[in-house]
Amino acid sequence: MDRPTDTVTVKPWTDLIPEEVYAMARLRTEVFLREQQCDDQELDWRDLEPTTEHYLLRAGDGRNLAAYLRVLRNEDAETVDGLPTAHLVIGRVVTDPEHRGRGLASRLLAAVIDRHGNEPMMLHAQFHARQLYANAGFSLVGGIFDEAGIDHITMVRPAD
Repeated sequence: MDRPTDTVTVKPWTDLIPEEVYAMARLRTEVFLREQQCDDQELDWRDLEPTTEHYLLRAGDGRNLAAYLRVLRNEDAETVDGLPTAHLVIGRVVTDPEHRGRGLASRLLAAVIDRHGNEPMMLHAQFHARQLYANAGFSLVGGIFDEAGIDHITMVRPAD
């Protein structure tokens, strides 16, 4: 098993090279569609928005990704139980099965918090992974709901 690179790369869609786009789509497809059998649309056009940021951790082979997430900026904050959450939304958090258990998703979250910790952020966590996000300062908001055929919960992290 190769060791992932130490550097988290952050890019908008327009700065991604074709190999990065391919690696991102490949990893998300392998995990979300094949492994987890999500029934949601994986490629939703939000990746291409000018405010979307893509966080990449490359595998040691230089071609594949060991982990990935994206950050969206919504014009309106989502509401849960009638209360607004945040405009900054973390999503598509994914780690290659060969690289799990190494804290890579936590490293990506730390990079997002380093960059945007001065503003509130939210995410829809797969319920079984809620502790990962709680460790990064996110708190549960609302109840469990189905998203893409998997139990999720909304979690919010306040601004620092």
